[in-house]
Amino acid sequence: MPRRLLALAALAVLSLTACAAPAPSSTPTAAPAAASATPSPTPTTPSAPVPAELVVRSVGVQLYDSAGTEIGAFAWADETATALAVLELAFGPAPVPSIRAGDGTHYADYEAYEFLGGFTYFTAINLEKPRAEYFLPATVQVDTGEPINGVSIRTGDGLRVGGTLAQVLALSPPLNYPHALGTAYLVDPADPALVTDLENSTDMVAAVVDGDGTIMRISAPYPSRSLI
Repeated sequence: MPRRLLALAALAVLSLTACAAPAPSSTPTAAPAAASATPSPTPTTPSAPVPAELVVRSVGVQLYDSAGTEIGAFAWADETATALAVLELAFGPAPVPSIRAGDGTHYADYEAYEFLGGFTYFTAINLEKPRAEYFLPATVQVDTGEPINGVSIRTGDGLRVGGTLAQVLALSPPLNYPHALGTAYLVDPADPALVTDLENSTDMVAAVVDGDGTIMRISAPYPSRSLI
């Protein structure tokens, strides 16, 4: 083949090669979508207990919530702040106390916190000895059978103001004493062995019943006998 034809043929091959479509590049694999993060559960704030029932016993006071769980308590010799914390949880802010003067010998002066509705907490003040060494470091008095701030009040034996003498007598109260409102029947001794002891006394709960046979007041602690 003449050289001119060879050159033309070579040029034709080069032209065809230049015009050929490039080989398709491989399509990159798409990255897997990131898994959506599962949101963490929002922490819930525990609901505050709902005070429902205050129980007066010979040894002190207990407060229960609507589920029957104890949420507060104090004994008679506990500091005033401890008792008021329980009572404020039950009934709301404590009232301004009034002063009940003692006798200067056997009974100390007392602050009286009269919660609206018929509950009073008395606490001895100006003490020269530890509270536990006093005859009555604190007392409570219940004069209502209605709930206060939604909180009902009863004794450990189930007595309530407005109840009946029959309910009291069913508990076989071992002691009773004359009272300005009628008769104070004593139940729930802190130490049953001391109820009939002529030389010692034990704390009890008094259900005060009027002449019509109605419980008018509950008081605690009420000494089984006065040693003064």
